[in-house]
Formats: sequence, structure tokens, C-alpha cells
Amino acid sequence: MKNFLATILAIFMASGWAFAQETESKSIVKTKEFSMLGMEWTMNKFEDGTKEWNFENDQETKTFVKPKPSKFDSDLNIDLGINVWTPSDDLPATKAWGSWNVGLNWVGDWKAAKNFHLKTGIGVSWYNYKLENRNLIIEKSPNGIEFNEFTNGVGTKSKLSASYANLSLVPTLMTSNQKVRIGLGGYAGLRIGGRGKFVYEDNDGDKNKIFEKSNLYANNLRYGARAEIGIGDFDLYFNYDLNSFFEEGRGPETNAISFGIIIN
Repeated sequence: MKNFLATILAIFMASGWAFAQETESKSIVKTKEFSMLGMEWTMNKFEDGTKEWNFENDQETKTFVKPKPSKFDSDLNIDLGINVWTPSDDLPATKAWGSWNVGLNWVGDWKAAKNFHLKTGIGVSWYNYKLENRNLIIEKSPNGIEFNEFTNGVGTKSKLSASYANLSLVPTLMTSNQKVRIGLGGYAGLRIGGRGKFVYEDNDGDKNKIFEKSNLYANNLRYGARAEIGIGDFDLYFNYDLNSFFEEGRGPETNAISFGIIIN
């Protein structure tokens, strides 16, 4: 058994030996000695959090090192959910299925403390709103956005979309095992695109598409609050824009809300 353990630990030693040499110049803040499975063990903890393990087996001493855990990690996350607007008498109803919110974010996770992380993100997100009344066409006029009844056929799809480049900051509290996480922070974004799309069938039954290749008065800037809740490997997000979705005086007063899951 001792020889088997020595072989396994030698693998760790092979990858950690060079690093073990570096620890010689660091101050030891804690030393622990104990016996286990007939071997004598010594654990040295250094000032930077690195741990060096030594064990004696059959008159031979072996060493391996557990490096200090990284304080910063990064990953690509995907937000996948739906969009809604806050209620307004001047807005038509939207369908949840088809009003997708999609975000691609490069997220940095700074581990400030065991139970507190600071998450920063940079990415791109897309708002999509699919109207429940498929015969309403979204048009841009000099006075503002209009939702008009289409009369030259039968509408089958009416959508509005806008895309933004975003920055986010979400301080996060978590349990010691990181199985439960709660974050609350904010974001800001700059519009990089937008358009309207209307699909209809004409009197001959042919399908046609009309594109409004403009921003449809969607605000150039968005900013708001973001909440994240995680349990185990499952994470949810909730975004609430604090400013109006449309430019002032060019569209209904309404705020964008998006919520869904985070895919790591």
C-alpha cells in the first residue's frame, strides 16, 4: 500500500517539483506534522497560500506542492431568455415565444474573498420583440414609431430587434461551497444595430418580407440593474433597463425587461 501511495504522489511531485524549489525563498506561516498509513507527513503553508507537502516512505522523502488557488478566472457565458416591455397603453402585446433575449459575454470572476466574488463582463446582446398581433406593421415616421394595421395582405410575423455592446459589474455573495450564489449589480450598453421585420402573404398566397433597416428609435444607450441567482450548476439572470427603450418623444414610455438562464 505504501509503495502504491508513493507512486501516486510521485506523479504530483513531477509536476510540482520545480515550483517546490521556488517556495524555499518564501516565509512559512504554518507547519503541521502527522502520521498516516505508516508514513510521516509534513505540511508547510507559505505566506501566499501555497502549500508544500512532504512525506517519508522507506527512508525516502518526497515533496509535492499545491499552488495557491487563482484569484481570477474568466469564461464565456451565454444569456438565453425572453424579453418583455413594462406595461404601456401605447404598446401592442408581445409574444414570449419568439421575443428572445440572447447575450454573448466574456466574464471575469475576481475572487475577492471566500464568500464574495466580483464578476465583470463585456459582450453583445440582442433584444427581439415579436408582436402578438401579426397584422401590425412597425413603421418609422418623422414623428416617431408607429404600429399600423397592414392592409395589403395577411401578416404572419411582425418583429422589432435591437443589439447592444455591453459592460457589466455584478458583486456576488455565495455560500462557502459556492453551491448557492446571489449577485446584484448593473450594466450599460451602446446600441450597435436594430431593424424591423414584417412577413405577410399577399392575395396570391405568396410570402413576402418587409425590412425596416433602421433603429426604429430604439435608444442608443441602455443602462440598468442585473440580478443573478445560482444553485448548483444552474444559473438565472434578470435584467431591468432603467431608461426607456425608445428615444424620448419618439415612442411609448416603456422599459425593457429580460430574464432567463445563463449557460456556462
